[in-house]
Amino acid sequence: MSADPKVLRRQAAGGVFCIIPYNHPDFAWTHHREWHEERYAVSTAEALDLMRECPEFRFCVEPWIDHIEPFLERCPDRIEELRKRLNSGQMGVKAFTLTSPRPATCADETFLRNMILGRRRYREFAPKADLSVMACPDVAIGHSQMPQVVRLAGARLYRGWRSDSAFNYLKIPREFIWRGLDGTELITSRGTYGGLVSTASVPDDVAGCKMPEDMEASWEETVARLFATELFRAMECSHAKTWWVSQGMDDVRPLRSCVTDKVLPIIELVRLWNEREASRMVLATPNEFRARIEKEKLPVWDGVIDQVDVAYNSGWHGRRGLWRLRQELDAAAVIAERACALARLQGGKGVADCARLEALWVEVVRAASHALQWIFEKDWEWLNSKARNTLRELREETAKAVTVLFGTGRTCAETGRPLVLFNPLPYPRDELVEVPWVQPRLDVGGHRVWDADGNEVALQLGELVGESWGGRIVEAPLVFAAQVPALGCAVYRVGDAPVAERPAPPPKDTLENGALRLRVGGRGLQEVMDLASGLKWRAPLASCIGDCRLHEMGPGVLHVGPITGELSGQTGQGKWVLAGPCRWVYRWECAFHGQRVRQDVIVDKDARYIDFVTRVFCPGANGFFALCFDLPFRGKLDVDIPFGVEPRNLEDEVYASTLPEGFQNIERHRDHQFWARSWASVSDGKRGVALITVDGDKYWTYDPATGRLRHILFTPLNDAESGWEAWVTKDRLALGWHEFRHRLVFHDGDWKAADLCGASDRVRLPLQVVKPLGARGKRAAPAVSGLQVTPESVRLSAFHEVPGGFVLRVYESKGETAKVRVELPCAFSRAVRTDFNLEPVKEKVKLADRALTLTLRRWEIATVLLTR
Repeated sequence: MSADPKVLRRQAAGGVFCIIPYNHPDFAWTHHREWHEERYAVSTAEALDLMRECPEFRFCVEPWIDHIEPFLERCPDRIEELRKRLNSGQMGVKAFTLTSPRPATCADETFLRNMILGRRRYREFAPKADLSVMACPDVAIGHSQMPQVVRLAGARLYRGWRSDSAFNYLKIPREFIWRGLDGTELITSRGTYGGLVSTASVPDDVAGCKMPEDMEASWEETVARLFATELFRAMECSHAKTWWVSQGMDDVRPLRSCVTDKVLPIIELVRLWNEREASRMVLATPNEFRARIEKEKLPVWDGVIDQVDVAYNSGWHGRRGLWRLRQELDAAAVIAERACALARLQGGKGVADCARLEALWVEVVRAASHALQWIFEKDWEWLNSKARNTLRELREETAKAVTVLFGTGRTCAETGRPLVLFNPLPYPRDELVEVPWVQPRLDVGGHRVWDADGNEVALQLGELVGESWGGRIVEAPLVFAAQVPALGCAVYRVGDAPVAERPAPPPKDTLENGALRLRVGGRGLQEVMDLASGLKWRAPLASCIGDCRLHEMGPGVLHVGPITGELSGQTGQGKWVLAGPCRWVYRWECAFHGQRVRQDVIVDKDARYIDFVTRVFCPGANGFFALCFDLPFRGKLDVDIPFGVEPRNLEDEVYASTLPEGFQNIERHRDHQFWARSWASVSDGKRGVALITVDGDKYWTYDPATGRLRHILFTPLNDAESGWEAWVTKDRLALGWHEFRHRLVFHDGDWKAADLCGASDRVRLPLQVVKPLGARGKRAAPAVSGLQVTPESVRLSAFHEVPGGFVLRVYESKGETAKVRVELPCAFSRAVRTDFNLEPVKEKVKLADRALTLTLRRWEIATVLLTR
């Protein structure tokens, strides 16, 4: 498209520019939260004033918690007025959410509950409000399941943004039909949320009621400037004749300039434009834009849009960062509601009901909003303490539900202590577990474990913890193979036994576990051979397989600068911590430039994977730490995303260095970056290697030319002593110890053959350990059991109680049509397919007593409402 204002003016003839006034709300940005709350109350109140004065004026709001609640709390006398404007449509809703998370990096159910609960708040407050638009402003546009996810949430149009410069380079249309992984199509619009917020764009001299002859030149200058800037950005890559033009910015008051709060003659500009130009301008809400654009014929974009996301979020604050806490909260919430649903189906007392769990979900979502890594210390402490308390409460609700469900308790007369393992997945599990355990009788020694049938289970003691009291076992994990039914529990008992003699370490630091042969040394994992495929992999000189390296950075946009150095230890020292017969652990350590890296290389019997636990002590740095793998072969790169899998074709990707400088090019300042939900797999078709991050962030790099795969662990930054960032939490320095867990998987074929989605679920939703206390209760009634889904390529996203029933949500994860059978925990009388809001959809299910059957197309997400 030509950037010549004269050409654009001719092309715009007959088209409509929808001017959409908007105040973008953050939880906080460059100020304390209190300022934002007061600002949003003022902004919304002034928008209501303008609506009284000018019927054609429009405004829009979005996240309920961040945007609406401050107004309701500070302007209770105007609540009914806001309700009236929302119901009438004069006040639009840009995103019916609680907060504004990043779609690519937000945990799966957290993203859904944000829309579900936010939409419910809006619908209860203003039943006639138009909730047909969903937006993720100020963040990357998201993944190829967004069309399905957004449609199921009730929207008909999606608005996204970043990275505008890269998407223009890649010729992604401005407005288009986005066809997602499963084939769902959704009208999508992309572009900035900011614009028309300065006198440079909207000069004072358009404020006159008429346009005198001597101001004709001034008008022409204004029009040319608008077509060269704001209107060009709206029209670039567009195939439509309706264009979204944002009017507003972060924290702006309605129709005022950014920073100075100067009144801008926007309404006069629109009036004069319509008198003088061949195109039209209208003040509009996002919902009115949707009504116009869906009448046009739009191009179709199939599949993946954004492989990169943004570079300025990678592991901020290290292990204390919100990125990890958000993952822990999501996992704890979905596990808690599954356990509570089973217990309440049994009629268990004292188990959290749906109202209690929904309140906890609100707190999970509260912590998911974007840009929170930049909030000030006082707000950081408040948000963190609230979120961590929520995490504790969710885990306690799980323990209570499991204890009630299986009636376990404690008595002094019993032989052994009870140990319950709860499986949060809908498939039986037979896997090695490591359970923290203590021995209060120092004269006894070790332990033995029995299953529910009284059979003794082979046991290995893990690494001793704490003081050993002269060599006696006081605290040591129990390592044994556990069998646990689908979404159910297995009860074991632990008693006293003599201490077993520990095996000798493997000779020459070489181990064969039945599936892999590997060699370790003082510098970590040096060599591994996959016995099934014959693949041999050797570490680079003075390095290791899975090396933790510091990549120092120079200054850059939002603290993402060029890499100025890549550092790691040249030598190290190691020792065997465990030497079988079930699990082997080799621990090595190195130091460089004041940094310390300590890594456990963990190998399980007969396992075709290697686990890494990497600990980093950071006394300060400016850069990022990454776990690095120089792969032994090249191949196709695939990754998981929320509810699906996408390819990563980075040879065709564009990064900041090849794009024009400017505020639309701040996202991609790290070459070779990509994002993934939890795993990345490289396969040549016959064999593959995959890395699963158990608890890490979403950002990776891969250089197809060298075969180097890096998972970015965390980003320590220099302290800021001036400017607004001086008030940002000092956790950004990422000082102290940080820990990260990974699983390196060797597999045949591609990611499908390796069942990587299932492998990720198993390490990220592990068996839950419950050590019951108190009096023994009544065990679950025979009519209530667990829940099992077949085939295992169909994943369970949610199972929880709602008023009047229970919600089951599953999705197909292999890219193939699936005939699904769900063995329910008890008999239900009715099952209905619904959208996320529990509104019925046309697709049907079959229910026969405790068996539910349905068919899923490739990548389809299905929600079913079950009633008893």
